[in-house]
Amino acid sequence: MICYNKLVLPLAVLLLFFQSWMSYGQQEADFKELLETIQKSAAYDAIKVERIDSLYQLLRLQQEGDLKSRFDLNRSLFFEYRIFKQDSAFKYGIQSKNLAEELGDQRLIAETTLDLANVCVSAGMFSEALAYLNGTDPDHIPEDIRFSLYGLLGRCYSDMADYSTITYFSERYRKKAQEYHQKSLELATPNTWDYFMLRGYLNYKYGNLDEALIDLKPSLDMRQDLRSQAVVNSVLGDIYVQLGDREKAIKHLSQSSIADIKSSAKENLSMIQLAEFLFQSGDVKLASIFIKKANEDAEAYGAQQRKIRVGAILPLIEEQIINQVEKQRERLSQQNIMLSVLLVVLLMLAIITYIQLRRLKHARQALLVAHKDLQIKNERIVEVNETINSKNEELNSLNDLLLEANKIKEDYIGFFFTQDADIFEKFKEFKTRIDHNLKTDNLDGIKYLSKSYDLKKEKKKLLQSFDEAFIKLFPDFIDEFNSLLKEDEQIVIKDGQVLNKELRIFALIRLGIKHNEIIAQVLGYSVNSIYAYKTKIRNKSFLDKKDFDQMLLERTRLKL
Repeated sequence: MICYNKLVLPLAVLLLFFQSWMSYGQQEADFKELLETIQKSAAYDAIKVERIDSLYQLLRLQQEGDLKSRFDLNRSLFFEYRIFKQDSAFKYGIQSKNLAEELGDQRLIAETTLDLANVCVSAGMFSEALAYLNGTDPDHIPEDIRFSLYGLLGRCYSDMADYSTITYFSERYRKKAQEYHQKSLELATPNTWDYFMLRGYLNYKYGNLDEALIDLKPSLDMRQDLRSQAVVNSVLGDIYVQLGDREKAIKHLSQSSIADIKSSAKENLSMIQLAEFLFQSGDVKLASIFIKKANEDAEAYGAQQRKIRVGAILPLIEEQIINQVEKQRERLSQQNIMLSVLLVVLLMLAIITYIQLRRLKHARQALLVAHKDLQIKNERIVEVNETINSKNEELNSLNDLLLEANKIKEDYIGFFFTQDADIFEKFKEFKTRIDHNLKTDNLDGIKYLSKSYDLKKEKKKLLQSFDEAFIKLFPDFIDEFNSLLKEDEQIVIKDGQVLNKELRIFALIRLGIKHNEIIAQVLGYSVNSIYAYKTKIRNKSFLDKKDFDQMLLERTRLKL
Protein backbone atom coordinates (compact mmCIF):
# COMPACT_ATOMS: atom_id res chain seq x y z
CA MET A 1 0.00 0.00 0.00
CA ILE A 2 2.89 2.38 0.85
CA CYS A 3 4.60 1.64 -2.49
CA TYR A 4 1.34 2.25 -4.32
CA ASN A 5 0.90 5.67 -2.67
CA LYS A 6 4.50 6.56 -3.52
CA LEU A 7 3.79 5.78 -7.18
CA VAL A 8 0.43 7.58 -7.37
CA LEU A 9 1.74 11.06 -6.45
CA PRO A 10 4.51 11.23 -9.11
CA LEU A 11 2.14 9.83 -11.72
CA ALA A 12 -0.50 12.42 -10.83
CA VAL A 13 2.05 15.25 -11.04
CA LEU A 14 3.27 13.91 -14.40
CA LEU A 15 -0.30 13.70 -15.70
CA LEU A 16 -1.05 17.28 -14.62
CA PHE A 17 2.16 18.48 -16.27
CA PHE A 18 1.28 16.65 -19.51
CA GLN A 19 -2.26 18.07 -19.51
CA SER A 20 -0.89 21.59 -18.88
CA TRP A 21 1.62 21.21 -21.69
CA MET A 22 -1.07 19.97 -24.11
CA SER A 23 -3.36 22.84 -23.07
CA TYR A 24 -0.57 25.39 -23.60
CA GLY A 25 0.19 23.93 -27.02
CA GLN A 26 -3.47 24.18 -28.07
CA GLN A 27 -3.69 27.82 -26.91
CA GLU A 28 -0.52 28.65 -28.86
CA ALA A 29 -2.07 27.08 -31.98
CA ASP A 30 -5.31 29.08 -31.47
CA PHE A 31 -3.40 32.36 -31.07
CA LYS A 32 -1.16 31.60 -34.06
CA GLU A 33 -4.19 30.96 -36.31
CA LEU A 34 -5.91 34.15 -35.09
CA LEU A 35 -2.80 36.32 -35.58
CA GLU A 36 -2.31 34.93 -39.10
CA THR A 37 -5.99 35.66 -39.86
CA ILE A 38 -5.63 39.25 -38.56
CA GLN A 39 -2.69 39.73 -40.97
CA LYS A 40 -4.97 38.62 -43.84
CA SER A 41 -7.95 40.78 -42.77
CA ALA A 42 -7.24 43.36 -45.50
CA ALA A 43 -7.44 40.59 -48.13
CA TYR A 44 -10.82 39.40 -46.75
CA ASP A 45 -12.09 43.01 -46.73
CA ALA A 46 -10.94 43.45 -50.32
CA ILE A 47 -13.06 40.46 -51.36
CA LYS A 48 -16.01 42.00 -49.51
CA VAL A 49 -15.52 45.38 -51.24
CA GLU A 50 -15.24 43.68 -54.63
CA ARG A 51 -18.54 41.90 -54.02
CA ILE A 52 -20.17 45.20 -52.95
CA ASP A 53 -18.81 47.01 -56.04
CA SER A 54 -20.24 44.28 -58.25
CA LEU A 55 -23.72 44.71 -56.68
CA TYR A 56 -23.41 48.50 -56.91
CA GLN A 57 -22.65 48.33 -60.64
CA LEU A 58 -25.69 46.11 -61.16
CA LEU A 59 -27.82 48.59 -59.20
CA ARG A 60 -26.64 51.47 -61.39
CA LEU A 61 -27.70 49.54 -64.49
CA GLN A 62 -31.14 48.95 -62.87
CA GLN A 63 -31.93 52.62 -62.12
CA GLU A 64 -34.76 52.49 -64.63
CA GLY A 65 -35.53 48.80 -64.04
CA ASP A 66 -38.51 47.24 -62.30
CA LEU A 67 -39.06 47.93 -58.60
CA LYS A 68 -38.56 44.32 -57.48
CA SER A 69 -35.10 44.04 -59.10
CA ARG A 70 -34.03 47.33 -57.56
CA PHE A 71 -35.39 46.23 -54.20
CA ASP A 72 -33.48 42.93 -54.37
CA LEU A 73 -30.21 44.70 -55.23
CA ASN A 74 -30.66 47.31 -52.49
CA ARG A 75 -31.47 44.56 -49.96
CA SER A 76 -28.41 42.58 -51.07
CA LEU A 77 -26.24 45.65 -50.54
CA PHE A 78 -27.85 46.13 -47.13
CA PHE A 79 -26.89 42.58 -46.11
CA GLU A 80 -23.33 43.07 -47.39
CA TYR A 81 -22.99 46.25 -45.31
CA ARG A 82 -25.03 44.95 -42.34
CA ILE A 83 -22.00 43.90 -40.24
CA PHE A 84 -19.41 45.78 -42.31
CA LYS A 85 -20.36 49.49 -42.16
CA GLN A 86 -23.41 50.78 -40.32
CA ASP A 87 -24.00 54.09 -42.16
CA SER A 88 -23.91 52.39 -45.58
CA ALA A 89 -26.12 49.55 -44.24
CA PHE A 90 -28.59 52.18 -42.97
CA LYS A 91 -28.56 53.96 -46.35
CA TYR A 92 -29.46 50.82 -48.31
CA GLY A 93 -31.89 49.78 -45.58
CA ILE A 94 -33.78 53.04 -46.04
CA GLN A 95 -33.79 52.64 -49.83
CA SER A 96 -35.01 49.03 -49.47
CA LYS A 97 -37.83 50.15 -47.15
CA ASN A 98 -38.89 52.91 -49.57
CA LEU A 99 -38.97 50.45 -52.48
CA ALA A 100 -40.92 47.94 -50.35
CA GLU A 101 -43.52 50.67 -49.66
CA GLU A 102 -43.70 51.44 -53.40
CA LEU A 103 -44.27 47.74 -54.04
CA GLY A 104 -47.01 47.75 -51.36
CA ASP A 105 -45.70 44.44 -49.93
CA GLN A 106 -46.48 44.46 -46.18
CA ARG A 107 -44.12 41.58 -45.43
CA LEU A 108 -41.20 43.33 -47.15
CA ILE A 109 -42.06 46.58 -45.36
CA ALA A 110 -41.94 44.74 -42.01
CA GLU A 111 -38.67 42.98 -42.87
CA THR A 112 -36.92 46.21 -43.98
CA THR A 113 -38.19 48.01 -40.86
CA LEU A 114 -36.58 45.28 -38.74
CA ASP A 115 -33.43 45.61 -40.86
CA LEU A 116 -33.16 49.30 -39.95
CA ALA A 117 -33.85 48.55 -36.28
CA ASN A 118 -31.14 45.87 -36.35
CA VAL A 119 -28.57 48.36 -37.67
CA CYS A 120 -29.57 50.92 -35.04
CA VAL A 121 -29.15 48.38 -32.21
CA SER A 122 -25.71 47.36 -33.55
CA ALA A 123 -24.68 51.04 -33.78
CA GLY A 124 -25.85 51.77 -30.22
CA MET A 125 -28.72 54.00 -31.43
CA PHE A 126 -31.25 52.49 -29.04
CA SER A 127 -33.94 55.20 -29.13
CA GLU A 128 -34.00 55.08 -32.94
CA ALA A 129 -34.17 51.29 -32.86
CA LEU A 130 -37.13 51.36 -30.44
CA ALA A 131 -38.87 53.89 -32.68
CA TYR A 132 -38.74 51.42 -35.57
CA LEU A 133 -39.62 48.40 -33.42
CA ASN A 134 -42.48 49.96 -31.47
CA GLY A 135 -43.89 51.41 -34.68
CA THR A 136 -44.45 47.89 -36.03
CA ASP A 137 -47.77 46.22 -35.10
CA PRO A 138 -47.00 42.55 -34.26
CA ASP A 139 -50.58 41.48 -35.03
CA HIS A 140 -50.28 42.57 -38.68
CA ILE A 141 -47.07 40.73 -39.56
CA PRO A 142 -46.34 36.99 -40.12
CA GLU A 143 -45.32 34.84 -37.14
CA ASP A 144 -41.67 34.34 -38.31
CA ILE A 145 -41.25 38.11 -38.52
CA ARG A 146 -42.81 38.50 -35.06
CA PHE A 147 -40.14 36.08 -33.81
CA SER A 148 -37.45 38.44 -35.17
CA LEU A 149 -39.31 41.53 -33.86
CA TYR A 150 -39.41 40.25 -30.27
CA GLY A 151 -35.85 38.97 -30.56
CA LEU A 152 -34.64 42.44 -31.64
CA LEU A 153 -36.60 44.11 -28.84
CA GLY A 154 -35.02 41.71 -26.37
CA ARG A 155 -31.54 42.41 -27.78
CA CYS A 156 -32.12 46.19 -27.74
CA TYR A 157 -33.22 46.27 -24.10
CA SER A 158 -30.46 43.81 -23.14
CA ASP A 159 -27.78 46.10 -24.65
CA MET A 160 -29.41 49.13 -23.00
CA ALA A 161 -29.21 47.32 -19.65
CA ASP A 162 -25.53 46.46 -20.20
CA TYR A 163 -24.57 50.06 -21.00
CA SER A 164 -26.85 51.83 -18.52
CA THR A 165 -25.00 53.31 -15.52
CA ILE A 166 -28.15 53.72 -13.40
CA THR A 167 -29.29 50.53 -11.67
CA TYR A 168 -32.96 51.55 -11.69
CA PHE A 169 -33.05 51.73 -15.48
CA SER A 170 -30.74 48.76 -16.11
CA GLU A 171 -32.99 46.46 -14.03
CA ARG A 172 -36.11 47.66 -15.89
CA TYR A 173 -34.39 47.17 -19.26
CA ARG A 174 -33.16 43.69 -18.29
CA LYS A 175 -36.70 42.68 -17.22
CA LYS A 176 -38.17 43.90 -20.51
CA ALA A 177 -35.39 42.12 -22.45
CA GLN A 178 -36.23 38.85 -20.72
CA GLU A 179 -39.95 39.24 -21.50
CA TYR A 180 -39.32 39.93 -25.20
CA HIS A 181 -36.78 37.13 -25.51
CA GLN A 182 -39.29 34.73 -23.95
CA LYS A 183 -41.95 35.80 -26.46
CA SER A 184 -39.48 35.29 -29.28
CA LEU A 185 -38.62 31.80 -27.97
CA GLU A 186 -42.31 30.87 -27.87
CA LEU A 187 -42.62 31.80 -31.56
CA ALA A 188 -39.43 30.02 -32.65
CA THR A 189 -39.79 26.69 -34.46
CA PRO A 190 -38.63 23.90 -32.07
CA ASN A 191 -35.47 21.92 -32.88
CA THR A 192 -34.19 24.61 -35.25
CA TRP A 193 -30.93 26.57 -35.01
CA ASP A 194 -32.85 29.76 -34.07
CA TYR A 195 -34.67 27.89 -31.28
CA PHE A 196 -31.57 26.30 -29.73
CA MET A 197 -29.53 29.49 -30.14
CA LEU A 198 -32.18 31.70 -28.52
CA ARG A 199 -32.85 29.27 -25.65
CA GLY A 200 -29.12 28.83 -25.05
CA TYR A 201 -28.60 32.62 -25.17
CA LEU A 202 -31.39 33.18 -22.61
CA ASN A 203 -29.92 30.59 -20.24
CA TYR A 204 -26.48 32.19 -20.67
CA LYS A 205 -27.80 35.71 -20.20
CA TYR A 206 -29.67 34.86 -17.01
CA GLY A 207 -27.06 32.69 -15.32
CA ASN A 208 -28.02 29.10 -16.29
CA LEU A 209 -24.64 28.33 -17.83
CA ASP A 210 -24.81 24.51 -17.81
CA GLU A 211 -28.21 24.56 -19.55
CA ALA A 212 -26.85 27.09 -22.04
CA LEU A 213 -24.01 24.75 -22.99
CA ILE A 214 -26.48 21.91 -23.64
CA ASP A 215 -28.25 24.05 -26.30
CA LEU A 216 -25.31 25.92 -27.77
CA LYS A 217 -22.82 23.08 -28.36
CA PRO A 218 -25.10 21.19 -30.84
CA SER A 219 -25.95 24.46 -32.62
CA LEU A 220 -22.29 24.72 -33.76
CA ASP A 221 -22.85 21.74 -36.07
CA MET A 222 -26.28 22.89 -37.31
CA ARG A 223 -24.98 25.87 -39.30
CA GLN A 224 -21.50 26.07 -40.82
CA ASP A 225 -21.66 29.62 -42.25
CA LEU A 226 -19.11 32.04 -40.78
CA ARG A 227 -21.65 34.39 -39.16
CA SER A 228 -23.44 31.59 -37.28
CA GLN A 229 -20.10 30.10 -36.18
CA ALA A 230 -18.95 33.53 -34.97
CA VAL A 231 -22.13 34.16 -32.94
CA VAL A 232 -22.25 30.74 -31.24
CA ASN A 233 -18.51 30.66 -30.48
CA SER A 234 -18.71 34.15 -29.01
CA VAL A 235 -21.41 33.13 -26.52
CA LEU A 236 -19.65 29.82 -25.73
CA GLY A 237 -16.38 31.69 -25.15
CA ASP A 238 -17.99 34.09 -22.65
CA ILE A 239 -19.64 31.14 -20.84
CA TYR A 240 -16.25 29.44 -20.40
CA VAL A 241 -14.77 32.77 -19.24
CA GLN A 242 -17.39 32.82 -16.49
CA LEU A 243 -16.75 29.14 -15.70
CA GLY A 244 -13.00 29.80 -15.44
CA ASP A 245 -12.05 27.35 -18.21
CA ARG A 246 -9.19 29.27 -19.85
CA GLU A 247 -8.42 26.73 -22.59
CA LYS A 248 -12.00 26.48 -23.90
CA ALA A 249 -12.63 30.22 -23.48
CA ILE A 250 -9.59 31.06 -25.64
CA LYS A 251 -10.50 28.36 -28.19
CA HIS A 252 -14.09 29.58 -28.75
CA LEU A 253 -13.33 33.31 -28.61
CA SER A 254 -10.44 32.80 -31.07
CA GLN A 255 -12.66 30.80 -33.45
CA SER A 256 -15.37 33.46 -33.22
CA SER A 257 -12.84 36.22 -33.97
CA ILE A 258 -11.44 34.27 -36.90
CA ALA A 259 -14.93 33.78 -38.35
CA ASP A 260 -15.65 37.53 -37.89
CA ILE A 261 -12.46 38.51 -39.74
CA LYS A 262 -13.04 36.03 -42.59
CA SER A 263 -16.59 37.34 -43.05
CA SER A 264 -15.38 41.00 -42.71
CA ALA A 265 -17.69 41.49 -39.71
CA LYS A 266 -16.76 44.85 -38.17
CA GLU A 267 -19.74 44.70 -35.82
CA ASN A 268 -18.31 42.08 -33.48
CA LEU A 269 -17.79 41.40 -29.79
CA SER A 270 -15.56 38.33 -29.46
CA MET A 271 -12.28 40.19 -30.14
CA ILE A 272 -13.12 42.63 -27.31
CA GLN A 273 -14.05 39.71 -25.00
CA LEU A 274 -10.80 37.92 -25.81
CA ALA A 275 -8.71 41.06 -25.18
CA GLU A 276 -10.47 41.67 -21.83
CA PHE A 277 -9.95 38.05 -20.78
CA LEU A 278 -6.25 38.04 -21.71
CA PHE A 279 -5.70 41.40 -19.96
CA GLN A 280 -7.26 40.02 -16.77
CA SER A 281 -5.04 36.93 -17.14
CA GLY A 282 -1.92 39.11 -17.39
CA ASP A 283 -1.17 38.56 -21.08
CA VAL A 284 -0.88 42.27 -21.93
CA LYS A 285 0.99 41.86 -25.24
CA LEU A 286 -1.69 39.77 -26.97
CA ALA A 287 -4.48 41.76 -25.28
CA SER A 288 -3.02 44.94 -26.83
CA ILE A 289 -2.91 43.41 -30.34
CA PHE A 290 -6.51 42.18 -30.12
CA ILE A 291 -8.00 45.34 -28.56
CA LYS A 292 -6.38 47.49 -31.26
CA LYS A 293 -7.96 45.30 -33.92
CA ALA A 294 -11.31 45.51 -32.10
CA ASN A 295 -10.96 49.32 -31.92
CA GLU A 296 -10.25 49.49 -35.68
CA ASP A 297 -13.38 47.41 -36.36
CA ALA A 298 -15.54 49.53 -34.03
CA GLU A 299 -14.31 52.72 -35.73
CA ALA A 300 -14.88 51.24 -39.19
CA TYR A 301 -18.42 50.10 -38.34
CA GLY A 302 -19.44 53.06 -36.17
CA ALA A 303 -20.79 51.06 -33.20
CA GLN A 304 -20.98 53.47 -30.26
CA GLN A 305 -21.41 50.82 -27.55
CA ARG A 306 -18.41 48.89 -28.88
CA LYS A 307 -16.33 52.09 -28.84
CA ILE A 308 -17.34 52.66 -25.22
CA ARG A 309 -16.36 49.11 -24.25
CA VAL A 310 -13.06 49.34 -26.14
CA GLY A 311 -12.44 52.77 -24.62
CA ALA A 312 -12.87 51.31 -21.14
CA ILE A 313 -10.08 48.73 -21.51
CA LEU A 314 -7.73 50.24 -24.12
CA PRO A 315 -6.25 52.89 -21.75
CA LEU A 316 -5.73 50.22 -19.07
CA ILE A 317 -3.83 48.01 -21.51
CA GLU A 318 -1.78 50.94 -22.77
CA GLU A 319 -1.04 51.97 -19.17
CA GLN A 320 0.08 48.44 -18.37
CA ILE A 321 2.32 48.41 -21.45
CA ILE A 322 3.80 51.80 -20.45
CA ASN A 323 4.43 50.46 -16.93
CA GLN A 324 6.17 47.43 -18.39
CA VAL A 325 8.29 49.69 -20.63
CA GLU A 326 9.20 51.86 -17.61
CA LYS A 327 10.17 48.78 -15.63
CA GLN A 328 12.31 47.60 -18.53
CA ARG A 329 13.95 51.04 -18.67
CA GLU A 330 14.70 50.91 -14.94
CA ARG A 331 16.06 47.41 -15.35
CA LEU A 332 18.22 48.55 -18.29
CA SER A 333 19.47 51.53 -16.26
CA GLN A 334 20.49 49.22 -13.43
CA GLN A 335 22.12 46.90 -15.91
CA ASN A 336 24.05 49.84 -17.44
CA ILE A 337 25.40 50.81 -14.00
CA MET A 338 26.42 47.22 -13.34
CA LEU A 339 28.04 47.01 -16.78
CA SER A 340 30.00 50.23 -16.11
CA VAL A 341 31.34 48.82 -12.83
CA LEU A 342 32.11 45.58 -14.58
CA LEU A 343 34.00 47.42 -17.35
CA VAL A 344 36.16 49.21 -14.74
CA VAL A 345 36.93 45.91 -13.06
CA LEU A 346 37.69 44.34 -16.44
CA LEU A 347 40.02 47.25 -17.31
CA MET A 348 41.97 46.73 -14.10
CA LEU A 349 42.14 43.03 -14.76
CA ALA A 350 43.35 43.75 -18.30
CA ILE A 351 46.24 45.88 -16.94
CA ILE A 352 47.20 43.18 -14.45
CA THR A 353 46.91 40.56 -17.16
CA TYR A 354 49.13 42.59 -19.51
CA ILE A 355 51.88 42.77 -16.87
CA GLN A 356 51.61 39.05 -16.23
CA LEU A 357 51.71 38.31 -19.95
CA ARG A 358 54.97 40.20 -20.37
CA ARG A 359 56.46 38.07 -17.60
CA LEU A 360 55.15 34.91 -19.17
CA LYS A 361 56.43 35.84 -22.62
CA HIS A 362 60.07 35.09 -21.76
CA ALA A 363 59.14 31.82 -20.08
CA ARG A 364 57.01 30.88 -23.09
CA GLN A 365 59.90 31.35 -25.50
CA ALA A 366 61.99 28.90 -23.48
CA LEU A 367 59.12 26.47 -23.34
CA LEU A 368 58.57 26.81 -27.08
CA VAL A 369 62.03 25.43 -27.86
CA ALA A 370 61.45 22.51 -25.51
CA HIS A 371 58.01 21.99 -26.98
CA LYS A 372 59.39 21.72 -30.52
CA ASP A 373 61.82 19.03 -29.38
CA LEU A 374 59.06 17.14 -27.67
CA GLN A 375 56.83 17.53 -30.72
CA ILE A 376 59.48 15.96 -32.98
CA LYS A 377 59.89 13.07 -30.53
CA ASN A 378 56.11 12.66 -30.25
CA GLU A 379 55.79 12.54 -34.02
CA ARG A 380 58.37 9.78 -34.14
CA ILE A 381 56.54 7.89 -31.36
CA VAL A 382 53.25 8.29 -33.27
CA GLU A 383 54.86 6.90 -36.42
CA VAL A 384 56.23 3.92 -34.48
CA ASN A 385 52.82 3.33 -32.85
CA GLU A 386 51.09 3.49 -36.21
CA THR A 387 53.55 0.93 -37.60
CA ILE A 388 53.00 -1.33 -34.56
CA ASN A 389 49.22 -0.99 -34.87
CA SER A 390 49.40 -1.80 -38.57
CA LYS A 391 51.49 -4.88 -37.86
CA ASN A 392 49.13 -5.90 -35.04
CA GLU A 393 46.17 -5.64 -37.40
CA GLU A 394 47.98 -7.78 -39.96
CA LEU A 395 48.84 -10.34 -37.25
CA ASN A 396 45.23 -10.38 -36.03
CA SER A 397 44.02 -10.90 -39.59
CA LEU A 398 46.55 -13.72 -40.10
CA ASN A 399 45.57 -15.26 -36.77
CA ASP A 400 41.93 -15.23 -37.80
CA LEU A 401 42.79 -16.84 -41.13
CA LEU A 402 44.95 -19.47 -39.38
CA LEU A 403 42.24 -20.17 -36.85
CA GLU A 404 39.71 -20.56 -39.64
CA ALA A 405 42.06 -22.76 -41.69
CA ASN A 406 42.81 -24.96 -38.66
CA LYS A 407 39.13 -25.31 -37.93
CA ILE A 408 38.40 -26.29 -41.55
CA LYS A 409 41.31 -28.73 -41.63
CA GLU A 410 40.35 -30.26 -38.30
CA ASP A 411 36.73 -30.81 -39.28
CA TYR A 412 37.40 -31.94 -42.84
CA ILE A 413 40.29 -34.26 -41.88
CA GLY A 414 37.90 -35.98 -39.49
CA PHE A 415 35.22 -35.95 -42.17
CA PHE A 416 37.46 -37.54 -44.82
CA PHE A 417 38.90 -40.12 -42.38
CA THR A 418 35.35 -41.14 -41.56
CA GLN A 419 34.40 -41.33 -45.22
CA ASP A 420 37.63 -43.18 -46.08
CA ALA A 421 37.02 -45.73 -43.31
CA ASP A 422 33.47 -46.27 -44.54
CA ILE A 423 34.64 -46.74 -48.15
CA PHE A 424 37.43 -49.06 -46.99
CA GLU A 425 34.96 -51.24 -45.10
CA LYS A 426 32.65 -51.39 -48.10
CA PHE A 427 35.57 -52.22 -50.41
CA LYS A 428 36.83 -54.88 -47.98
CA GLU A 429 33.38 -56.49 -47.83
CA PHE A 430 33.08 -56.29 -51.63
CA LYS A 431 36.51 -57.93 -52.12
CA THR A 432 35.77 -60.70 -49.60
CA ARG A 433 32.51 -61.58 -51.33
CA ILE A 434 34.21 -61.51 -54.77
CA ASP A 435 36.98 -63.84 -53.54
CA HIS A 436 34.37 -66.20 -52.12
CA ASN A 437 32.42 -66.29 -55.39
CA LEU A 438 35.60 -66.81 -57.40
CA LYS A 439 36.56 -69.80 -55.26
CA THR A 440 33.14 -71.33 -55.84
CA ASP A 441 33.05 -70.29 -59.52
CA ASN A 442 29.82 -68.40 -58.78
CA LEU A 443 29.69 -65.96 -61.72
CA ASP A 444 26.06 -65.09 -61.03
CA GLY A 445 27.00 -64.00 -57.55
CA ILE A 446 29.76 -61.80 -58.95
CA LYS A 447 27.32 -60.24 -61.41
CA TYR A 448 24.86 -59.64 -58.58
CA LEU A 449 27.55 -57.97 -56.47
CA SER A 450 28.56 -55.80 -59.41
CA LYS A 451 24.99 -54.62 -59.87
CA SER A 452 24.27 -54.15 -56.16
CA TYR A 453 26.88 -51.37 -55.79
CA ASP A 454 25.37 -48.16 -57.31
CA LEU A 455 28.30 -45.76 -57.81
CA LYS A 456 26.01 -42.80 -58.54
CA LYS A 457 24.18 -43.40 -55.28
CA GLU A 458 27.45 -43.67 -53.41
CA LYS A 459 28.67 -40.45 -55.05
CA LYS A 460 25.41 -38.69 -54.10
CA LYS A 461 25.74 -39.95 -50.53
CA LEU A 462 29.33 -38.70 -50.40
CA LEU A 463 28.26 -35.26 -51.62
CA GLN A 464 25.41 -35.23 -49.09
CA SER A 465 27.93 -35.93 -46.34
CA PHE A 466 30.13 -33.15 -47.68
CA ASP A 467 27.17 -30.70 -47.64
CA GLU A 468 26.27 -31.56 -44.05
CA ALA A 469 29.84 -31.21 -42.90
CA PHE A 470 30.15 -27.84 -44.66
CA ILE A 471 26.88 -26.42 -43.25
CA LYS A 472 28.01 -27.52 -39.80
CA LEU A 473 31.08 -25.30 -40.29
CA PHE A 474 29.17 -22.49 -42.04
CA PRO A 475 25.59 -22.64 -40.64
CA ASP A 476 24.53 -19.29 -42.23
CA PHE A 477 26.26 -19.89 -45.57
CA ILE A 478 23.08 -19.88 -47.69
CA ASP A 479 21.72 -16.60 -46.27
CA GLU A 480 25.15 -14.97 -46.42
CA PHE A 481 25.61 -16.19 -50.01
CA ASN A 482 22.19 -14.86 -51.02
CA SER A 483 23.14 -11.45 -49.59
CA LEU A 484 25.66 -11.22 -52.47
CA LEU A 485 22.90 -11.76 -55.08
CA LYS A 486 20.21 -9.50 -56.46
CA GLU A 487 16.90 -9.74 -54.62
CA ASP A 488 15.09 -11.44 -57.51
CA GLU A 489 17.99 -13.86 -58.12
CA GLN A 490 18.15 -15.45 -54.64
CA ILE A 491 18.84 -19.22 -54.49
CA VAL A 492 16.06 -21.27 -52.88
CA ILE A 493 16.98 -24.78 -51.63
CA LYS A 494 14.49 -27.53 -52.36
CA ASP A 495 13.10 -29.80 -49.65
CA GLY A 496 15.57 -32.54 -48.75
CA GLN A 497 18.57 -30.61 -50.12
CA VAL A 498 21.35 -29.12 -48.03
CA LEU A 499 23.27 -27.49 -50.90
CA ASN A 500 22.61 -27.43 -54.65
CA LYS A 501 25.22 -27.67 -57.45
CA GLU A 502 25.99 -23.92 -57.54
CA LEU A 503 26.27 -23.58 -53.77
CA ARG A 504 28.50 -26.69 -53.59
CA ILE A 505 30.95 -25.15 -56.11
CA PHE A 506 31.24 -21.96 -54.08
CA ALA A 507 31.42 -23.97 -50.86
CA LEU A 508 34.63 -25.57 -52.21
CA ILE A 509 35.91 -22.08 -53.17
CA ARG A 510 35.17 -20.93 -49.60
CA LEU A 511 37.27 -23.86 -48.34
CA GLY A 512 40.16 -22.62 -50.46
CA ILE A 513 39.81 -24.83 -53.55
CA LYS A 514 39.85 -22.31 -56.41
CA HIS A 515 41.01 -24.25 -59.50
CA ASN A 516 38.20 -25.36 -61.81
CA GLU A 517 39.99 -28.65 -62.60
CA ILE A 518 40.15 -29.69 -58.93
CA ILE A 519 36.55 -28.61 -58.28
CA ALA A 520 35.42 -30.59 -61.37
CA GLN A 521 37.38 -33.65 -60.17
CA VAL A 522 35.89 -33.48 -56.64
CA LEU A 523 32.29 -33.03 -57.80
CA GLY A 524 32.47 -35.23 -60.90
CA TYR A 525 31.58 -32.46 -63.38
CA SER A 526 33.39 -31.23 -66.47
CA VAL A 527 35.64 -28.17 -66.24
CA ASN A 528 33.36 -26.34 -68.67
CA SER A 529 30.34 -27.06 -66.44
CA ILE A 530 32.16 -25.66 -63.42
CA TYR A 531 33.06 -22.51 -65.38
CA ALA A 532 29.47 -22.13 -66.64
CA TYR A 533 27.98 -22.49 -63.14
CA LYS A 534 30.40 -19.92 -61.69
CA THR A 535 29.68 -17.42 -64.47
CA LYS A 536 25.93 -17.90 -64.09
CA ILE A 537 26.05 -17.16 -60.36
CA ARG A 538 28.33 -14.14 -60.70
CA ASN A 539 25.94 -12.67 -63.29
CA LYS A 540 23.18 -12.83 -60.68
CA SER A 541 25.18 -10.71 -58.25
CA PHE A 542 25.03 -6.93 -57.92
CA LEU A 543 28.79 -7.01 -57.30
CA ASP A 544 31.52 -6.69 -59.88
CA LYS A 545 32.53 -10.20 -61.07
CA LYS A 546 36.14 -9.78 -60.00
CA ASP A 547 35.05 -8.83 -56.44
CA PHE A 548 32.58 -11.69 -55.98
CA ASP A 549 35.00 -14.36 -54.66
CA GLN A 550 36.65 -11.90 -52.27
CA MET A 551 33.28 -10.77 -50.88
CA LEU A 552 32.32 -14.45 -50.54
CA LEU A 553 35.30 -14.97 -48.22
CA GLU A 554 34.50 -11.83 -46.21
CA ARG A 555 30.73 -12.25 -45.89
CA THR A 556 30.54 -15.99 -45.05
CA ARG A 557 31.47 -16.61 -41.43
CA LEU A 558 32.86 -19.81 -39.93
CA LYS A 559 31.29 -21.19 -36.74
CA LEU A 560 34.26 -21.38 -34.37
